[in-house]
Amino acid sequence: MEEELCYSTVCFKPFDNQKSTVPQLEESVLYAEVKRKQSTSQTPPETSAAERSLNKSVLSAHDSLTEAKDAATPIFSAYRRATVFLGLLCFLLLAALTAVSVFNYIHMSKYNNILVQHTQAKATNLQLLADKEVLERERARLTTQGDQMNGTLDFILKKSSFLVDEYRQSTGNGVQCTPCPQKWIQNGSSCYYFNEDWPWKTWTGSQEYCEGYGAQLAIIDSVEEQEFINQQTESYYDEYHGYWIGLSEKKEETWVWTTGAELEGGFWVNGPSKGYMECVLSVPSKNPLKSWISTSCYMRNRWICEVDVLTWPTFLQAQQNQSGPST
Repeated sequence: MEEELCYSTVCFKPFDNQKSTVPQLEESVLYAEVKRKQSTSQTPPETSAAERSLNKSVLSAHDSLTEAKDAATPIFSAYRRATVFLGLLCFLLLAALTAVSVFNYIHMSKYNNILVQHTQAKATNLQLLADKEVLERERARLTTQGDQMNGTLDFILKKSSFLVDEYRQSTGNGVQCTPCPQKWIQNGSSCYYFNEDWPWKTWTGSQEYCEGYGAQLAIIDSVEEQEFINQQTESYYDEYHGYWIGLSEKKEETWVWTTGAELEGGFWVNGPSKGYMECVLSVPSKNPLKSWISTSCYMRNRWICEVDVLTWPTFLQAQQNQSGPST
């Protein structure tokens, strides 16, 4: 049976026996009275077993929630502290990462600048090495030219006379310096002049003629040279005439070249004759190794002059070919 509740309202006003001359504000007090109307049977209400079970479950759940809340409170506090710590750590990591990035950017900029400078220095070094190689080649060329010029100068200074015009030859490209005088024939390192003109000369006259070119009568010291001379000569007048060479008899059976060196061997026809003031002729022969004869130095014959090849500086020859200046 449901209970019935009745409500009523009572208002009380305070009363003061001592009347005040000053009117006072009246206060009203309200009281509420609650009355429960009993059922007619006057039998207390009974609670069902389901309700009691439900109440117990609610109370148990409420107690469990209370206990869980009390137990979770420290965990939530630890989580809160951990969250604050992690947030601070993330902030520090972000600050460190920013600092590292700035540091890396600065050093990368410096590295790039150093790399650019290194590349430029390397390119400059390569250019300097190329320039050095060019200068070394130029130095070698100038050294060679200097040696050639010194050799040419020594050759000229050793001569009592030097006929410059004899070493010039006109070509289509101008005037060119030649290694041998005009009408002379080069063979190896020597130049030879084979006289074929009149008048013929004595051995002494022939030697003087050669000396006018800074040369001397031919000195034959090898089979190859003798063969070359025999090829360039020709027979004339009779078998007793030939070409004077630079060999003469200073003492009996002592044959000496114009250089002062004594003869070793020789290319005699029948051996040298014995006599005073004998000189040697090279006559054309089918056997070039047997073509020397001795006769009086006063006999007039043709002659053979020999002089060393004049080596002109290569740059001078090229200049002669291009512009054609006089030697």
